[in-house]
Amino acid sequence: MGTIIYGCIYLFIHAMIAIGWWRWRIEGLENLPPRKQGGMLFVMNHVNWIDIPAIGALLPFSWRLTWLGKEELFRSPLTRWFFYTMYVIPVKRGKRDVNAINTTVEAVKKGAAMLVFPEGHRSGNGVLQPGRGGAIRIGMQSGAPLVPVAVCGSHHGLGGTFRRKELVIRIGEPFVVESTPDGRIPPDTMTQLTNEMMFQIAALLPEEKRGPYQSDSAEQLHVAV
Repeated sequence: MGTIIYGCIYLFIHAMIAIGWWRWRIEGLENLPPRKQGGMLFVMNHVNWIDIPAIGALLPFSWRLTWLGKEELFRSPLTRWFFYTMYVIPVKRGKRDVNAINTTVEAVKKGAAMLVFPEGHRSGNGVLQPGRGGAIRIGMQSGAPLVPVAVCGSHHGLGGTFRRKELVIRIGEPFVVESTPDGRIPPDTMTQLTNEMMFQIAALLPEEKRGPYQSDSAEQLHVAV
């Protein structure tokens, strides 16, 4: 059932793009890791709820996404059924949710193409916010490549899409987070790795949208793990 729902949304969006009403496009598809090699983590800035259908539809269908959703979305039986059917993993926002991280690691190991928003929440205006370390931890524990992604133009929302505002998704070159000898990540290492990840996302954004990741000043940012 989930594949049918996902496919219907996918076809609807592509129809709107094909007739020229929705000006959504994607750049950097050549950077995608081969799907047959297994799981991967798409680490992307988060601006508006339409970020999810945008990247889901603009990626090739075989890269069908799994993503993390706030646990509040799972409270009613209907929404719980829908989001589980759509491969969404519930997560407690604002906390280090060990269960969600472990579930995500296992899903990636089994081949999931996982979408993670390192900022932890929507920015609303498209300006990149300080990153959190969960994606680094998942990447290290799963051994999967991280693929930096940036979305531009989604701050206009769905209304902007219907007004033919442009939305662009850019995919950067994947990278791997090497595991530490004991599997632990010291705080200074976590800060460094998280900032490196965020700089790669920032490089795909216009300069005015890079927030604190425009210079080496980000070395001093606090990282929530």
